[in-house]
Amino acid sequence: MTHLSQYIKKETTMAANQTEGFGFRQAPTVGSTPATGGQAEYKIKSGLGVGIFQNNPVSHQHTAGDDGYLQDTTAGTMDDGITGGAGWSTGTSNIQPIIGVFNGAFYINASTKKPTFANHILASTTFAKDYNTGSDDGIGLVNDNPMQEYTCKADAAVTQANLLHTFNPNDGATTGTQYEGQSTVKLDITGTAATSMFRIVRTANDPANNDASVLNSNQIVQISPAASISN
Repeated sequence: MTHLSQYIKKETTMAANQTEGFGFRQAPTVGSTPATGGQAEYKIKSGLGVGIFQNNPVSHQHTAGDDGYLQDTTAGTMDDGITGGAGWSTGTSNIQPIIGVFNGAFYINASTKKPTFANHILASTTFAKDYNTGSDDGIGLVNDNPMQEYTCKADAAVTQANLLHTFNPNDGATTGTQYEGQSTVKLDITGTAATSMFRIVRTANDPANNDASVLNSNQIVQISPAASISN
């Protein structure tokens, strides 16, 4: 006897997207080439005003005495006093382009005087002098490959019309997990502008987070050419 059930197509239920933001994680590079995880060294000022969390985009500061030091660009007001986060814009006077995404730091701990590796730097963290270099600057490790793609979480539904448009992360340089050191920012889908940091390329192929019709889907993005230091 043939059962009717064998002719009924089983309905698959899409899993709800996970909700926690994680900043901008390395995905493969353009062309789906595996990422090498390469990173370059940039200086961090001792006692910086805004913390830097792993997976947050960074730029150079542009302020007297601190030019060239790293800063987190997801802060509503960045270390150099310029608007960041959701309000970041290439059209802002003295804005510095995005270098890449922060992965960690090395510094001499001012309290213990020990060499320290960390995946984040909290605001007001002070460094001691490194007697190998004679400097009390910290070293920031940044993924600055201009061909790198990143996975991030969108804070609203993403439509086909959003693809290839540019968006900023929501404000949140102080939004990170202090104990894990990882960013919790998401891509701010509420507003798009050609002057924003990241361009959406496609929805990530992640069955647990690929429902773009609702908030918190994972998206593949690139640093916008207009925002990148490599242009």
